[in-house]
This record gives sequence, structure tokens and C-alpha cells, in this order.
Amino acid sequence: MKYIALIGDIVSSKQLTKRDAFQKDLATSLGTLSERKPKLASPYTITLGDEFQAVYKSADNLFLDIFSILADIYPTEARFGVGVGELTTPINPKQALGMDGPAFHRARESINGLKKSGYLIGLQGEPPAQGPEFDHWKLLNHLLNFVSHKVGAWEKNRLRIMRGLLQEQSVSELERELGVSNVAVYKNINAGALDELRGLCHEITRLLNRELKRP
Repeated sequence: MKYIALIGDIVSSKQLTKRDAFQKDLATSLGTLSERKPKLASPYTITLGDEFQAVYKSADNLFLDIFSILADIYPTEARFGVGVGELTTPINPKQALGMDGPAFHRARESINGLKKSGYLIGLQGEPPAQGPEFDHWKLLNHLLNFVSHKVGAWEKNRLRIMRGLLQEQSVSELERELGVSNVAVYKNINAGALDELRGLCHEITRLLNRELKRP
């Protein structure tokens, strides 16, 4: 059985002025995400102080969770390395610790690459069946690099609107939740091309779920 391993890394964590308070806020955010147990095989767990990880059974909430974390910790940023593959150890359903295998190796490879490039989201999975002449992982990562370039300049409300769109919230619901005008919500959606980004997230989710089923 294949899984999706996610390794998150807080950007410039050693420069945080209120590290203890940030750690508590991060733990609260990750705990909230972990309450959606049907999608997680192993819950979000803080591992090294500035890193956290989780294991997913499906990709359905993956991008929603990523944008939720980015919105919750703003203005601090995080990188997300995602790996698809098997685990060679049993699933730990209580903490995302003590597990190993190709899924985690690929997630670690992704996060190490992001630390060098400065981008925020990376994906890695099994080599494509059709050979090296078309590597869909490279294509997806180029797209996500472009997304990272844009997201890095967003304000908190745009991140929260993106999270809401991935939750299928309406503009009127977002207007009430954020305490902003209808015009402000639409302005963020249009300026950030958020409908197109939501579509991209949905298509990558479909691809990842297909990868989980591939022999």
C-alpha cells in the first residue's frame, strides 16, 4: 500500500523572536488538522522543533492543509516536501514518528531541494512508467515553483481566502468570516488567480490519488 508522506519545515525558524509562542500556535494549528483522521494515516507531529510531518492515506485534503498552515502561521513561512510511495515500517497512528520507506525518502529529498531553491512546495514520487522522456514530477514541480513565487508575496487574507475556496466556501461566507467587503474578496480572487490555483490543486490531487493506486 502506498502513502503520501509530508515533511514541513519552518522557514528561518531560528530568527523567530517569540519562538515558544510560535511553537504553541503551530501545535494548535497542526492539532486542528489532525482531527480530520479519515484522511490521515498518521497525524501531524512536530519532530525537530522547526520540522513537522504527517502521513496521508489520500491527497484529498493535502493542499487545503498546506494553505491552512500557511494562513495560520503568517507572516512566518513553511516549506512542504511531499513524497508518494510505500512505507517499509508499520504505520504509527498516534504520532508521525518511527516510520521509514520510499515515501519519507522522497519527502526528505523534496524538502532538501526546497531549502536550496527557496520555493515552498515540492512533490516526488515513483519514476514515470513511460520513461525519462516525460517526467510528470518535473512538470508539477515547475508549476508549484511558479505558485510558490506568487504565494510568497501574499497577505494573510489572500491565504485565508485560498483556504476557503479549497473548502468550497462561498464569497459571502468568506466575506463574513474575514470581515471584509464583497469587493475585497473578489479583488483577491482575481489578483491572485485563485480560481485557477484551486483548479490546479484539484488536478494535482487527482494525479496523486492515481499514483497511490498505481501498482
